[in-house]
Amino acid sequence: MAETITQINADSDVVLVRVLVDRLDEESVKRFTEDVRSAAAASSSAAIVIDLSKVSFIPSLSLGALVRLSTDARSRQQRLILAGLQPDIRQVFIHTRLDRLFEMQSDVAAATKSARSL
Repeated sequence: MAETITQINADSDVVLVRVLVDRLDEESVKRFTEDVRSAAAASSSAAIVIDLSKVSFIPSLSLGALVRLSTDARSRQQRLILAGLQPDIRQVFIHTRLDRLFEMQSDVAAATKSARSL
């Protein structure tokens, strides 16, 4: 049986996608992407909050997947917010300048508050 990659909770204005693995590697990123796309499509008016607090490794392939998810969300006029990035992962986003592409919040509570503030 395949490992569970995400836990998704949706309400009327926020879809929370909790990443349950510590590595978004090639094997897990495909299922992660499918889960996010499915949840986003089912709640197209809700903001998407991706909780990455458990993730300690994210290769370039997974960064590319996140960029594609961001592009998809923008095309649907849907917000995508990354929450809870560990310091090393946040540094990857800063060094690659992806911090300019993504809305990032310190934790899920801050991301949810931000999503509901607009």
